[in-house]
Amino acid sequence: MARELEIVGDQHDCAYLSGRTAQMTFRYALELPEQRYSALLERGWRRFGRSLFRPICGGCRECQPLRICINEFQPSKSQRRILARNQEINLTIQSPRVTQEYLDLYDRYHADMNRRRNWPSREITADQYHESFVEGNFGFSREFIYRLNGKLVGLGIVDITQSAMSSIYFFYAPELRSLSLGTFSVLKELEAGRQLKKAHLYMGYYIRDCGSMNYKNRFPPYQILENFVDDSKTPAWVTKTDAE
Repeated sequence: MARELEIVGDQHDCAYLSGRTAQMTFRYALELPEQRYSALLERGWRRFGRSLFRPICGGCRECQPLRICINEFQPSKSQRRILARNQEINLTIQSPRVTQEYLDLYDRYHADMNRRRNWPSREITADQYHESFVEGNFGFSREFIYRLNGKLVGLGIVDITQSAMSSIYFFYAPELRSLSLGTFSVLKELEAGRQLKKAHLYMGYYIRDCGSMNYKNRFPPYQILENFVDDSKTPAWVTKTDAE
């Protein structure tokens, strides 16, 4: 049996939609067996470190859990061009860790997003990075390391369970923004998922009116979770065949 502590967070300004308030419910996983985690993913939960969360915003359903149907996905013409453009980038998949190289790339990425999209300014410490991406030492967690000519240009945290994958977070070298590394990373995760015979790639929350979150429907066919349900109820996912 999984051991989790659940709390409801305070209301706060929404980080994604201006003028909205947001509220989250959290579960802190003292233990997180893979089967339990798979059930939580199916019900719209996300994970950072030992913390699991999902929104409980009154009167708002803009955060829609989205998962890509891996075996049915076929890259578009533009996505195939992105794969070809980045064919010299080398991908390594391994267990998560913390290095100064990772921290430096994370800080450069966030500084760029602060300038371009007004994200909150922050520099991450080794302890904070560990808490968000490494803590728990869960056996299903992996980091996808992208290098070009030996230089770190992107890093993704991805969970891989028996049946599915979950894309946790990705950051990249801002000077290479023209290479569409965000899209490239999703395509490489989908390639890995197909090779590993996984059914779905969970992408977190699709938010139509948020520039940082509205790219997730560009990989059809995908499914949207109809409603957040509790642990005793079966979640209903609706298939979409085109980007909307």
